[in-house]
Amino acid sequence: MPLRDVAEYQGWVERESPSPAAQRAARHFIAELGDEPWRHPSVPIEALSNQPEFEVREATLAVEGDERPVNIWYRHVYATDVVDLIAVTNR
Repeated sequence: MPLRDVAEYQGWVERESPSPAAQRAARHFIAELGDEPWRHPSVPIEALSNQPEFEVREATLAVEGDERPVNIWYRHVYATDVVDLIAVTNR
């Protein structure tokens, strides 16, 4: 499954200047989304999904040494198997 739009990751880095550990955690999770869009610890957000067309998921990633977790929201389009990042933050 291709990751179509990951510009939000770079926008997050520029906007919030997260720690290197937070950036690593997010990069690692995002890199594996193309192979496994349902991967743990993500959970579906039913209210934002439109089954059977697409599913919106949220993942909260604990970051060692940081008080705040990284939150990632993304959409998986079933027909094309494409994954798009919607938002990344750790505020």
